Amino acid sequence: MMELVNIVATVEMEKPFDLEELLVKLPNVEKAHFWVKAKIPPYNKYTAFYGSGKFLVTGAKSEDELNEVANNVVDYIQKYGIDNTIKNININNRVYMDQLDFEVDLEKLIVELTDYDASYEPEQFPGMNFKDKYDLTYLLFGSGKITITGVKSLEHFEEHVAEFKDLIREKSDI
Repeated sequence: MMELVNIVATVEMEKPFDLEELLVKLPNVEKAHFWVKAKIPPYNKYTAFYGSGKFLVTGAKSEDELNEVANNVVDYIQKYGIDNTIKNININNRVYMDQLDFEVDLEKLIVELTDYDASYEPEQFPGMNFKDKYDLTYLLFGSGKITITGVKSLEHFEEHVAEFKDLIREKSDI
């Protein structure tokens, strides 16, 4: 059964951030090269703030949770005197986990996928990397576990994953 495990989104605010103001007013902040990172309770995940007026949210497991986390960040910065409101939330990536109902011999499979954008280098990583024509990236492990990244739109998503799974089944002679 496919499961959403992470959403990465950029929250666009109405006004740019003054990074120096964030450093002075917010507790537990650090300056990185061109951004500021802060640990914001109660989630205690790092949030990256950019001078452009955007911040990054990672780790949400649903769109409702994404909105909750984004609103929590805004409430938090407002509590410290930084007045700004959300203009837009853009989902950059959704990460899903799925599972085939069979194990895969990745060394044999990669030989069958020479006409595809696939790579397998077991000395460096135990999974096969496969990119489909829809710009989805699949990490396939010998256990049959699949991690799917690059999911921006849910339109036809399940069909794309089914296509990938059918290809793997076919090329694995199952």
